[in-house]
Amino acid sequence: MHIDIQISSWSPAFKDAFFRLNREWIEADYPLEPLDIAVLSDPDAHILAGGGSILAAVANEEVVGVVALRPIGECIFELTKMAVDVPWRGRGVGKMLMKAALREAKQLGAHKVILYSNTKTSGPAVQMYRKTGFREIPLERGLYERADIKMEYPIEKIPVQKTLHSRLPAPDPEQIKFGEIVSDHMLIADYRDGAWQTPQIVPFANLDIPPHTLALHYGQLVWEGMKAFCQADGRVAIFRIPKHVERINRSLRRMAMPPIPAGLFEDSVRALVEVDAAWVPSSPASLYIRPLVYATDAQFGVKISETYRMIIFTGPVPVYYAKPLRVKVEETYIRAAPGGTGAAKCAGNYGGALYPSQLAREEGFDQVLWTDRSPECYIEESGTMNVMFVIGDRLITPPLTDTILEGITRDSILTLAADMGVQIEVRRIGAGELLEAYQRGELLEGFGVGTAAVTAPFELIRFREHDMRLPAVQPDSFSVRVGRVLQEIRTGRREDVHGWNTIV
Repeated sequence: MHIDIQISSWSPAFKDAFFRLNREWIEADYPLEPLDIAVLSDPDAHILAGGGSILAAVANEEVVGVVALRPIGECIFELTKMAVDVPWRGRGVGKMLMKAALREAKQLGAHKVILYSNTKTSGPAVQMYRKTGFREIPLERGLYERADIKMEYPIEKIPVQKTLHSRLPAPDPEQIKFGEIVSDHMLIADYRDGAWQTPQIVPFANLDIPPHTLALHYGQLVWEGMKAFCQADGRVAIFRIPKHVERINRSLRRMAMPPIPAGLFEDSVRALVEVDAAWVPSSPASLYIRPLVYATDAQFGVKISETYRMIIFTGPVPVYYAKPLRVKVEETYIRAAPGGTGAAKCAGNYGGALYPSQLAREEGFDQVLWTDRSPECYIEESGTMNVMFVIGDRLITPPLTDTILEGITRDSILTLAADMGVQIEVRRIGAGELLEAYQRGELLEGFGVGTAAVTAPFELIRFREHDMRLPAVQPDSFSVRVGRVLQEIRTGRREDVHGWNTIV
């Protein structure tokens, strides 16, 4: 989704839009109440004069959404009067306003933000609040007659215990193996009594866990892979946080583990990267971010754990693959089966893939092309990456199923390919079809796509007794061009029109 929207601070020019949008929003279901009329008629007196704030979502100089932070006590603000113009509803504007308002609340010194809503007429909004990290608290009567729920969002600075023995300066990422070096700190947050507790940042250290910790026995362990980049102006940007929190929560639900509120996840990642910002290397290297969640109940009976721990750590990494890959189509082993955990980023998926990958390396290949093991040998993934092919003038990639992990890099490249006018086909493609395209001279490129590698072109694809030697990678190859565009966006050298970067 591409919406060219700016979040702007209050301007008197927004007053009419603030009144109109909220009146339309409220009166669609309820009459205006006395507090509504007072706040909307004189926002300067009822919001701004007390130290509050009003933000507007502006598209092409038109106000399409508004939200207010009304001070109601010492370090407490009410998130109120959030309204979005009808043509812009359902397009993410409300979520943008809410996230901006929470950031604004932090700047205003808020300890918590509260809101009132109605679960019957604003059900989707209430679900959004819950996913962000708002939690229900007792509702007093008398302030808003229409409200049937009150929620709060605690804003607490994540406590930081800084190391006394920094390992900076970090080694040159180009001189180390991927994943060898970790930064100075890590973030820890525990889940107990049905809720995620306040995170803390501490010096990176080993874990002390009992041998009968459930995660060690029954595989309740989920992780993510993200990156932060040094921008051209020296700032640090984290790439596509919202997509990563969506994916880790899908994985957690599949593994019967508690999802993480989006606000908690984003705040945790941002805080840790900010503490270790000096570890972010210059391009083309990057800072890899590894969030992981594991079950912590200490017992060896088979059960769903009731307690969990989230850990996030980081480390500078080089480009993952330095040269094109030799891959083989795997027909004996499969990565995942329908109905299984293939779409989850859980530890077991990777453990089961190691042996076939080892066999492939012993045969002289860098990786395998996983298939569904059907007679057509439909391609699913490449090693630990999604996979794409250029056949003629078409970019082809397998569709997402419950046996394929939804890659953030995959999504980004498909978006950029559409921007570039490339013809895209998301469909099943068998190894036999690849061979036929190769024999016609139309198989121009094959490459893996993932967070670690970004794009990893193939030099050779082995299918049974056939070796498909692909054309040498050139500067104008699609995988190179799209990888360059993506890198320029992530490092601030190209406009981030899709809003993918979160600046720390």
